[in-house]
Amino acid sequence: MDALPLPSELSIYSAAELHPQWLAWACDAASAGTEALADGQGVDQVDGAGVQLLLALQRCLAARGCTLRLRAPSRPLREACAALGLATWLGDLLPPSPAEAA
Repeated sequence: MDALPLPSELSIYSAAELHPQWLAWACDAASAGTEALADGQGVDQVDGAGVQLLLALQRCLAARGCTLRLRAPSRPLREACAALGLATWLGDLLPPSPAEAA
């Protein structure tokens, strides 16, 4: 399954449009395996609603027995999560390093 590319704007203005798309992707990802990958490198605007949507995606996948992994979270995404007290949560989404996987 291909990685879900997170949009450049992950905010209240895009959340309503993204939500149904992400739910469909989560259903497909969960049926394809135990891990789903999202790519966060392109996010350049993020607010609390955007982080909330990402949390909802993670919970939706977890309810289906699937783990969300986030590749290359952008600086704005990392800073938004840190500002909301979610830096550890974001770190838990990162794929294991090659040394950890061995």
